[in-house]
Amino acid sequence: MAATVASVRRFAGADPEDDDVLAACLAAATEWYAHAGVPEYTSGALYDFWVANLAAWFFDNRGNADVDANIPGYIVASVHQLRGAGRGR
Repeated sequence: MAATVASVRRFAGADPEDDDVLAACLAAATEWYAHAGVPEYTSGALYDFWVANLAAWFFDNRGNADVDANIPGYIVASVHQLRGAGRGR
């Protein structure tokens, strides 16, 4: 299973009419983790949780240019968990 637009919608509390924006946020979250050195893999609840969480955060903060728009530390810290989570798959 992989994070889906539907799972991101639930995380963000969004409506179905936002699915196009949610899809862009999901793609951006997946790419963000890839750039952080986290391999994309199709099986892993932990990976799916963090990707959906980050995508929902992107959705909730779209258009926000304030200092508060920095990605929260708990999401940044998830990179350390996930870098090794896909090993052995």
